[in-house]
Amino acid sequence: MQPIELDKAAVVERLRPHFIIENAQWLEGGLSNRCMKLSGSDGREFVWRPNGQPTKIFGLSRQNEHDALLIASQMGLTSRPVALYPEGLLNEWVKGDVLVSAELDMLAELQAKVHELPALTNRFDPFEKGQHYFRCLSSDSLTHDVVSIHQYFQRSAFKSDLTLTTSHYDLGAYNLIRQPNGEVKVIDWEYAALGDPALDLVMTSIANDVDLETLVNRYCQKRRIENVELWHKTCERWLPVAHYLGLLWFLLGFELYGLPLYQERAFQLLADLNKQRYP
Repeated sequence: MQPIELDKAAVVERLRPHFIIENAQWLEGGLSNRCMKLSGSDGREFVWRPNGQPTKIFGLSRQNEHDALLIASQMGLTSRPVALYPEGLLNEWVKGDVLVSAELDMLAELQAKVHELPALTNRFDPFEKGQHYFRCLSSDSLTHDVVSIHQYFQRSAFKSDLTLTTSHYDLGAYNLIRQPNGEVKVIDWEYAALGDPALDLVMTSIANDVDLETLVNRYCQKRRIENVELWHKTCERWLPVAHYLGLLWFLLGFELYGLPLYQERAFQLLADLNKQRYP
């Protein structure tokens, strides 16, 4: 059974007696979860990442997120998870400032470090994820164009020739924290999985509005990859798939939260996909 998302008082009580929470604040942002910043009596700060309807709809697992954080923290990329509960995940709060934007070299460096992490056990198949998103949409969102595009990409499912790696799949500047000592940490590992690294590069390019070709070139330099052309071709193949997933994702977000921004983004992706004649 899917755990019920707890309110502030219930979270504070749930963590007692292991953690004495003196203050709890909802955090702004975050489409697929509503997180909470917690301040403990011992001066420690945490972030509470709940289970609930959004995590179920977006096909997320706090257990998988916990495992990704554990691996990534051992390599210094993020903070360690603190505790996992049926109701949610408690993580260390990463002190610092969220980046407004990220330089391409930084993104290439972080992307390379993520892809060199030990392999996660959960896998990400974009076409299976597309099926999941599609099944969760209401009939109001399933217009003729949306259904046609979904059917096209499902018929055109493929796998690349690249070796699967641990991937973040949401490496936007909004998930990068510059700490007081200047070090940059990566947060929000809920979409992390073993998957195609080229698709991860595509999603990083889209999230940060950076040139994909240049990002791939810098990334391959950092990882000393010789067959750069294969990476370019694979990324080009994944690009429309990323737009297809984004379309379904924003439609789901609009259904959940009703924010016009998500509907606008979905309509823009739909127009772009139609313009490119998918299908």
